[in-house]
Amino acid sequence: MAPPAPVPFTSTARAVPGHDRWHPDLPAVAEVITGGSVRLDCPARERGAEPLLCGPLDVVGAEPGDVIVVDVLALGRADGRPAPSGHPGVIGCAPDAAGLAAAGGCAPGPAMLGGLVPGTARHAAVAARAVRGADRGRAVGGCTIARLTAGSRILLPVLVAGAKLSAGDLHFPTAGRDCGSGAAAGWIDLRVHLTRRGVERFRITGPMLMPDPTPAF
Repeated sequence: MAPPAPVPFTSTARAVPGHDRWHPDLPAVAEVITGGSVRLDCPARERGAEPLLCGPLDVVGAEPGDVIVVDVLALGRADGRPAPSGHPGVIGCAPDAAGLAAAGGCAPGPAMLGGLVPGTARHAAVAARAVRGADRGRAVGGCTIARLTAGSRILLPVLVAGAKLSAGDLHFPTAGRDCGSGAAAGWIDLRVHLTRRGVERFRITGPMLMPDPTPAF
């Protein structure tokens, strides 16, 4: 089956640089409604560099205490070829103020903050509190928890208005190499559903993963 066609705002998302830090004030690159799908074109990164993520996406109507259900529909390489064994290294929602504090403060070094322009006061203010994905531990999903290949699903608690969903750092495993190596450029198709008061109803406090039961490696 061919991967879903990109939604109309894909070209807008491509024009926005990725981000390698998490913060609730990163501006959304686009909106997605419940039941909607989106294709994210994700850049490569060298081994040892910070994961560079696509997004964030604003999930229309999402509020703290809700849960978004994210289905991984398909992944592929930059040349367009689908890759059944491919998976994102990182996927998650923006942290709230408590999450920023729990992560232990801002990460050192230059920060890529999506649509925020380096050298501006706004960029400096957000960078002063933004945190790395690695510092969020199990508050985000991906390589550290499970491989989310096509057919997988992840439930993510919403902590800020709009959820601010980001994903990226794509990996296409080969013999003996996976998350320990750098990420490759490629695309990922996601579908998002919003569940009201999902945190209370499902009693979840972090990502709940439902990997594809028959992954192809």
